[in-house]
Amino acid sequence: MIPSAPRSGSGSRSTPAQALRVLQAEYRFKFKRSLGQHFLIDPRALDGIVHALAPAPGETVIEVGPGAGFLTERLLETGARVVAVEVDPVMAGMLARHTGAPATLRIVNADILETDLGRLLADSGAKSCKVAGNLPYQITSPVLFKFLAERDLVGRMVFTVQREVGVRMASGPGSKDYGALSVAVAYASRCENLFGIAPSAFVPPPQVRSVVVRLSPLPRRLTAGREAALFRIVRAAFGQRRKMLVNSVAEAAGGKEAAAAALAAAGVDGARRGETLTLDEFERLAEKLG
Repeated sequence: MIPSAPRSGSGSRSTPAQALRVLQAEYRFKFKRSLGQHFLIDPRALDGIVHALAPAPGETVIEVGPGAGFLTERLLETGARVVAVEVDPVMAGMLARHTGAPATLRIVNADILETDLGRLLADSGAKSCKVAGNLPYQITSPVLFKFLAERDLVGRMVFTVQREVGVRMASGPGSKDYGALSVAVAYASRCENLFGIAPSAFVPPPQVRSVVVRLSPLPRRLTAGREAALFRIVRAAFGQRRKMLVNSVAEAAGGKEAAAAALAAAGVDGARRGETLTLDEFERLAEKLG
């Protein structure tokens, strides 16, 4: 059972819902479905995310999709330096307005998927970071893959995702929810489902429930080349779930013959399907192809 978010201790300041109404009136803002904009306004959930991330004073936090800044302001109150990456220029303006744009906040109007994390940190005077964000459904997997692949620069990640994605992240072989994201998360991190969030905690409310997950990066067990091969093979294996492995990973392996040879060397039957392979078997296959 997923526990409830911790209770808020946020005093008498205006609530996120009140602040959002003021910002909407000032900016005449309309929510963009294309960007998956659903703003988390529940103080308990927002405080729970900050508690789970636990940024220390002076640490750098990358916030993905800060929106109007309700999580941002709480992160700033910890003494952390926040780099807020927001793709919507109107939102970036609202964020500056709501937070007052303090010196410890840097607002970057950019697409996180097209952003070089190393350069972003260097430009912000940091060598590593923690990461937080409420992830739109359509970019959840790409964002997770991005940060997992670059986890040498990341200390901890706390994300709000759709509940079905949280289930998928923690699924194992043979489950209908087991997929490329499951393997990548298990290989690169320790994943915890912390607490659920109801649709009513968002404006506008989504059609599904959400969950807050915490990812704690694990050390690399494969070389950079083999890890890249692992992610490539896993995507291919689950991209064509009904196909036998020898066929589904052929392109990623450089051809069917190369795929067959690698599968044989790894001791994996090429007639199997990706959903039956364990993380260890995927790693053995990556070692033969990386």
